[in-house]
Amino acid sequence: MDINLDIQNILVIKRMYELRNVGLVAESLGKTSGAISKNLSKLKLQLDDPLFIQTKHGFEPTTFVENNIDNFEQILSSVEAIKHQVFLPESYQGDIKIYANTLFWERYGSKLYFALSQEAPHAHYSFVRWGTNVKNRLIDGEDAVAVHYFDEGLPQSISQKEIGKGKAVFFVRNDHEAQTFESLVNYPIILFKTPGWNDNKYPIIDRLRSVGFNVTPKVEVDHPAMIHDVVLKSDYFGITLDGSVPEGCRSINLPEKLTIGVSYVMSCRRSQKDAPVNQWLLKILKSVLQNK
Repeated sequence: MDINLDIQNILVIKRMYELRNVGLVAESLGKTSGAISKNLSKLKLQLDDPLFIQTKHGFEPTTFVENNIDNFEQILSSVEAIKHQVFLPESYQGDIKIYANTLFWERYGSKLYFALSQEAPHAHYSFVRWGTNVKNRLIDGEDAVAVHYFDEGLPQSISQKEIGKGKAVFFVRNDHEAQTFESLVNYPIILFKTPGWNDNKYPIIDRLRSVGFNVTPKVEVDHPAMIHDVVLKSDYFGITLDGSVPEGCRSINLPEKLTIGVSYVMSCRRSQKDAPVNQWLLKILKSVLQNK
């Protein structure tokens, strides 16, 4: 028997089995008696059985219905079980893996951990430094999220949701002679390098060059603490985000017309962006970045 049953029609069978009256079934489903009769006529043809026989006491189910009512109810129960996952942080015991660059972990790592673990104390956390293959891992479907700057080069299969904004600033040691953006062109720059992110180019440097501020990095480092130490002990200057200027240093802002805005984003597989656990992570990340 080739059966292609509509769920609503299965529900009609169940209600008819319970109520034995077309009018009562129609009332319970918010339909007319005529509509229910049409449903039953269609079902009789599909299932090749009279289904219900009219008697003076109402409609009695046939042997076919009696033998299969449990199957019909099981189908309806299975459909009712199809629903969105409910995520309860307080009882979650799964894994949470987040990639981010070293600068992010130094600035926000402990705050993020405490914010997450306060709501989900039983989860297992992995906070991992951004590396060469992380992009490919996300693209290939790894169950993780990443925090970084917006990347125009990521494919559409990766969702990038903004979690915070900032602006790029230069920083020098407190007693550095340079006082203005323009004067920095006379000094060497040290850049923060993140393997797997800015291996081949630095978007901020490219944007500065496009407005005539030409600097050539003398050194690239992927450890913020080393950059801080070099800047403190020399005439080098670095680039960071406002609010991330290290101790013993001061910022030199770009002219207003040259301000470079930066968007922090949470990245994950687009197919997983609406997963309750990822929506929760997005909420926590936004909160942590907003409370600098």
